[in-house]
Amino acid sequence: MLAAAAQAQAQITPGALDRQNQLIERQQQELLRQEQERALPQRPPPGGTDLRTIEPKVSVPDLGAPCREIREIRIGGASRLPEDVRTAITRDHAGRCLGTAELEAVLAALTKSYIDRGFITTRAYLPAQDLRSGVLDIAVVEGSIERFELQQTGRSASAVSIAGAFPARPGDLLNLRDLEQGIDQINSLSSNEATLDVQPGSQPGRSVVVVRNKARLPVHLFTTYDNTGTPATGERSASATLSLDGLLGLNELIAITRRQSVPHDREHNAGMTALRASVPFGYSSFSLDASESDYTNTLVLPSGRKLASEGRTATQSLGVDHVVYRDQASRISMSARLSVQDSRNFLGGEFLSVSSRKLSTLDLGTAAFTQLGGGVLNARLGFVRGLAILGALEDPAGLSDKLPHAQFSKFTLDLGYSRRFDAGGLPLLWSSQFSGQHSRDTLYGSQQILVGGIASVRGSLLNTLSGDSGYYWRNEIALPWQTVAGGEALSGRVYLGYDFGRVSNRADGVPSGSMSGATLGASLLWRRLSLDVFASRALHLPASMTRESTRVGVRLSYSL
Repeated sequence: MLAAAAQAQAQITPGALDRQNQLIERQQQELLRQEQERALPQRPPPGGTDLRTIEPKVSVPDLGAPCREIREIRIGGASRLPEDVRTAITRDHAGRCLGTAELEAVLAALTKSYIDRGFITTRAYLPAQDLRSGVLDIAVVEGSIERFELQQTGRSASAVSIAGAFPARPGDLLNLRDLEQGIDQINSLSSNEATLDVQPGSQPGRSVVVVRNKARLPVHLFTTYDNTGTPATGERSASATLSLDGLLGLNELIAITRRQSVPHDREHNAGMTALRASVPFGYSSFSLDASESDYTNTLVLPSGRKLASEGRTATQSLGVDHVVYRDQASRISMSARLSVQDSRNFLGGEFLSVSSRKLSTLDLGTAAFTQLGGGVLNARLGFVRGLAILGALEDPAGLSDKLPHAQFSKFTLDLGYSRRFDAGGLPLLWSSQFSGQHSRDTLYGSQQILVGGIASVRGSLLNTLSGDSGYYWRNEIALPWQTVAGGEALSGRVYLGYDFGRVSNRADGVPSGSMSGATLGASLLWRRLSLDVFASRALHLPASMTRESTRVGVRLSYSL
């Protein structure tokens, strides 16, 4: 067996075999990402009350005169009033004869300054006083939370955690953005459908925050069968994702995914098991991901002898995401994720040290999600650094720039935009996604960007490019439809897609270039069953590649 492995490595260069192993590994990562995106709930788009439309309600008692001469203005109880607002009110109104209209304007300006920052239950008013003294006293009652109240209907095996979802506590000033964040955290679980109501409390300035939740069964199962794999590891696969919502009472999501090529072929197969757990806490969300994947790709030597190329990869990561700003149309967050990936490859049962490695990375990013131009825009800018910790591979001193680096740096950029529009009376949906990265280091395959395949440039499944730097751009126009057949609701869409990608590499002899492809597809949704059928074809490939025939893909999904 050792002789056969040595013969195979001589005929297949170690570099080529390493790139092939890393390509399969990266394809497995992309398949897992897609599977989890389809199976798990996505965070809802930004939304909330437009505070600019809320006008303060103020009233002024009878002055007993057309106006009163005011030489000094004193504002009490306003611990959260910005100093510039306080200064502006004194500058604009002190030393003048103020009538009812002017006093109402002062109170409205004070109250509005709170409302614009989310403090919607804070009010300014005039206490009993003698304005003939020339001193105007304004009292501000900063609205606070008296208590939270949860009202649930429907069936649920777990209770919503108010303390974990909302960043505010009883006694805190009531800020609408804090409450909207809490509702978003609760509704991040697909078993919840929560709404918010603010009711008067037992004392002036205090409010009861009522959360009404329509709960559903907190256990979900999502299954898929598709033929989007490759001949090397199996073209057809089946997968299942079991997700559990809030069973620990922490608003947590726990999901287990298993994907396996079917039917099982001893010579060409791949499998993957993944665990994801996330726990929200106010403006933050903490997550844990762990996955294990394996594959077997049997090579045929010129002698006719078969030799198995096998790989096993274990990945663990811890992440935190924190919302730093939100309003009625936007949300901005910062994130950090520490990951460890251990890959082990074998040829003919012999361990390949040259293509086996352990990498540790830290990913820091800033993400924005906003409504723009009638659509929704999301963006993320990230910086990834390879670290020499947790047993990871360390680069030797003087490592050539042309060789892969474990301690690398790269920048990533992801953009997405979707918008509905009418064309000739047809309600169309346009979506566009861009994903790119740039690095001045030579990277291992697991850190390169992959172009080609169902997750990037459709139409090129066997022909793929991976690079240290590069990007791909996916565009899709869809025509959604809905009808009723036999008393049952049917819906779906017809879509047309165009994808383009380009990569570049620093190492000599590693292919760079660009490719593009087009896709025509249709999907159908009936009850809990969905079917997606599409045909993809490459439009442009590097000259060294042979264009594949039109590939027809089928994906059948069922959810419980």
